[in-house]
Amino acid sequence: MRAIIVDDEEIDRLNLKTLLEDHADVEIAGEADSLESAVDLIERDKPDAVFLDIHLGRHKGFRVLETAKWRPQVVITTSHPHYAVKGFEIDAADYLLKPVMEDTLARAVGRLRVRVAAAVSKDVPNRLAPEDVQSFKLGDERHLIPVGQIQAIVGERIYTRVLVRDGREFLHNRPLREWRAILPEKLFKTLDRSTIANVAEIQVVRGGGDCAGQQIAFRGSSHKLCLGEVAMKALRDMMLE
Repeated sequence: MRAIIVDDEEIDRLNLKTLLEDHADVEIAGEADSLESAVDLIERDKPDAVFLDIHLGRHKGFRVLETAKWRPQVVITTSHPHYAVKGFEIDAADYLLKPVMEDTLARAVGRLRVRVAAAVSKDVPNRLAPEDVQSFKLGDERHLIPVGQIQAIVGERIYTRVLVRDGREFLHNRPLREWRAILPEKLFKTLDRSTIANVAEIQVVRGGGDCAGQQIAFRGSSHKLCLGEVAMKALRDMMLE
């Protein structure tokens, strides 16, 4: 789920961003601190959700929703509880009072997951099978790669970096949230906000190398990825399933 944070207070944006790091399936696509920058960000990146502050300088945050053509799911963040009624009027997923706390944020993210999944299920085609092929451009050439040979997909700002078994890497303009929706669920798992891994292709998990923490290496290729605490926890949980 791709989300943006709209708030004119830097400390509040930082607090919310830090808390969201504990939710591996939430990718922070950007931040905005004004009405104009928020509208531009929403129109450009078309996020699934926006955490929206009610007060943006001289403007009300609701004007962002009135101005932008793209309509994401909304979680209101504010220090003023009397705006709750307005939140229901715009069908906000949740309403968070500042300072945002872990438990109330977890509740809001849970509600967003349900709404985003329901919206995606209406539009997303059937999931790919391991033997299906995907087309990737490298220079002037097109390369057809079976899905089962993809070892990992890493978010790189507006692109995704696709690592394949023969050691090559391709840049693709499909965002991570769309990859998550179409890849085979039994093979591909989300490790953190920017990494999807083919668990059948992981050969070893080890420390050292160029990583401060743990590193995964894949079968038959030189690809290696550094994993933070969130990704390692997700990987351990998968191994226990």
